[in-house]
Amino acid sequence: MSTRLFIGIDDTDNLDSRGTGYHARALCNSINERELGSCRYVTRHQLLMSPLVPFTSHNSAACLVIENAGDLDTVESLCIDYLLENSAEASDAGLCLLPEQDFSMSLMQFGILCKHRVVTQAMAKNLAVEHGLRLHGLIGTKDGLIGALAGASLCASGIDGRLLWLAGMRDHVEQTLTLKQLFESTDIALVQSHDGETLLDETSQIDMGTWPRAVWLGGEPCLIVEPHEGKADAWQVAAKSYLRQF
Repeated sequence: MSTRLFIGIDDTDNLDSRGTGYHARALCNSINERELGSCRYVTRHQLLMSPLVPFTSHNSAACLVIENAGDLDTVESLCIDYLLENSAEASDAGLCLLPEQDFSMSLMQFGILCKHRVVTQAMAKNLAVEHGLRLHGLIGTKDGLIGALAGASLCASGIDGRLLWLAGMRDHVEQTLTLKQLFESTDIALVQSHDGETLLDETSQIDMGTWPRAVWLGGEPCLIVEPHEGKADAWQVAAKSYLRQF
């Protein structure tokens, strides 16, 4: 089983620019194109929404999940160069590289803390030094380093977030697939109802709807479904309002 590299980025945008999620997907493509690893997932992690925290719109961080990562110096340089060139004017871009083997409970606790209270750059920097992580505040106030560390830590924990990008998912908007077809055409690892029932019958019908988003559970993408409103013995992707909680 390959080890993973979690690359957190945050605060790359302003109100008129493309969002952090766009830049995370672009970086994912660059890493794959340059064969610096296999970027299979990009996740989104909601942090504290408070007047005490400056943010553009939703205060969410993004994380790239890289398997079989290449030379860390090269990956780091690629990410830094991309963010310096593409981050929006007046943004406060941050970057964190978290190898899976360096993840710890204290990092998970930091990520969870960032969802509920204000934290400082000093707290993030001290934790990064303690774990030997590559953490950068690149431009502006450099506050983005806080969210970058939080996003990488929350993704590495495997218990937080939803997928911003997952191969194949956007191809199936408004389609109906069997469970078997879903597993064969995407990297979805598990399909589960919001009541906790795991779908096992490969012939189960799933209406993907207009907003099919997977969530990040157990360090894998999981699709949450609910009974279909109009068809007996069928399922539909859980409502957008429900999925936005992740």
